[in-house]
Amino acid sequence: MTADRSGVPVSPPVTDADVYVVSFPKCGRTWLRALMAKAISTAHGIPLEVCRDLNLFEFSTVNPALPRIVFWHDDHVHRRSPAELSLDKSFYRDRKVVLLVRDIRDTAVSRYFQQSRRGDTPYTAGLGSFLREEHGSVRTCLAFWNIWHAHQDVPAAFLLTSYERLTADTVGELARVLRFCGLPTGEEVLRTAVEFADFTAMRAMEVADTLGTHRLRPALPGDPESFKTRRGVVGGFRDYLTGEQSAHLVALVHRFLAPPWHPAALAAEAPHHRTTPSSPV
Repeated sequence: MTADRSGVPVSPPVTDADVYVVSFPKCGRTWLRALMAKAISTAHGIPLEVCRDLNLFEFSTVNPALPRIVFWHDDHVHRRSPAELSLDKSFYRDRKVVLLVRDIRDTAVSRYFQQSRRGDTPYTAGLGSFLREEHGSVRTCLAFWNIWHAHQDVPAAFLLTSYERLTADTVGELARVLRFCGLPTGEEVLRTAVEFADFTAMRAMEVADTLGTHRLRPALPGDPESFKTRRGVVGGFRDYLTGEQSAHLVALVHRFLAPPWHPAALAAEAPHHRTTPSSPV
């Protein structure tokens, strides 16, 4: 593993995986991890407990024929400013990459609550200030997506998926991701995974600490905004952002992000994406 001058790692903790699922924080990673973990566990008869801390790589230690899958926030983007992001994606040249994205406005709001309720050093300046932060906020997220848009041909194979695609057709999109990873999966297994990881079930698991992992545990049990399963709403940003703030984020998308990915960055505008609980973040 290498690190930058500040000591922040720039390569993942496991460097011999076959598939890397990368994302900016708060794009639905925990939900996708839970969906994939349950599907692999069910399809291959491996107890879910093997997947400690929702670490999918552990499945391949039990069955080496399974692809080695690692989730991580590529380049630890949440700690960086746009100028500090790495442009070098050569690490992934012989590997598959799944990039998980989400509407930038929902991402920003969820990220704010992560920082203000769940961070080691709670952010106290307010949502409006957070939207304009230089490190780990909106501009960093858009720059990160831009880098991947420009380098999506570097990995052996690349798949773009999104929180909204998973919400609209969870069974179909989960099947698409698993096929890409080399794990074709039957309909019954997929539906079992979706039932296991729906919003209500995930909230119950978080309240009871069923999985015994910090990845699915409230920071402040009495504060619903501190839950990983915070709301599960596509377009929920409308309840938090002013019209001016929302317009500012839309303008940033049009100013900085590669046009082909504008629909993904503003996916909550799709008419079928309204405030329906569906997933854990």
